Amino acid sequence: MTASIADLAGQRPPFASLLRQLRQARRLSQLGLSLESEVAQRHISFLESGRARPGRDVVLKLSRALDLSLRATNGLLHAAGLPAEAAETPIDDPSLGLARDALRLLLARIDPNPAIVVDPAWTVHDFNQGAGRLIAEIARPDALLRASAGRAGPNLIALLEDEAGLRVPMPDRAEVLAHLRGEPLAAPGGNGQPFLPARFTTAAGPLSFLTILGGLGGPRDVTLQELRVEIFFPADDATRTWLAGG
Repeated sequence: MTASIADLAGQRPPFASLLRQLRQARRLSQLGLSLESEVAQRHISFLESGRARPGRDVVLKLSRALDLSLRATNGLLHAAGLPAEAAETPIDDPSLGLARDALRLLLARIDPNPAIVVDPAWTVHDFNQGAGRLIAEIARPDALLRASAGRAGPNLIALLEDEAGLRVPMPDRAEVLAHLRGEPLAAPGGNGQPFLPARFTTAAGPLSFLTILGGLGGPRDVTLQELRVEIFFPADDATRTWLAGG
């Protein structure tokens, strides 16, 4: 008699455990996931118990229903022993030249307001002249980056923990999580506003900003989907005067 997909110790295979974990994280029942994905509840039950093997179409339906990122979708496919859905192209690869040029144009249009491009490990990949000027004024040059990571902490932690649960390697993920958990995290803006406060001590005096973090719309590459642009808007007259060059 051959063993089932689940191993002889009764443990769920990787895909089964991961699917159950993701479904529960989204607070969906098997019936709820079935309705969202149009995959039969019985089949989802068999997948989570290890009694059925997932096909690619089913995994992609479940991924869309669970609202997974491209990286997370790749991880779910990998757990099922299937090829990735999206490439993860190095940011400096020539094929991403058009995307880099578009981001650079966006940064230039945002000037003189500071703006930076970062990834989930909070590596700065580009910044505009306004951000360069602000960095030069800050007593500790890393304060801009640390403040950004701290303010975005709750959302970024959720993103990274989703990815970490998929066992998809990413350099420094554990360090980023530890760093964010070890730093005071600012509460979200009042009244559900998407802006978060940022205040810096600079050679020109205190500067106050409201910041917003945004991503690219609909990219089909893991690297591009994970890039974020943080824009710093002046929050008081002194900061507006400084940005205007006064």
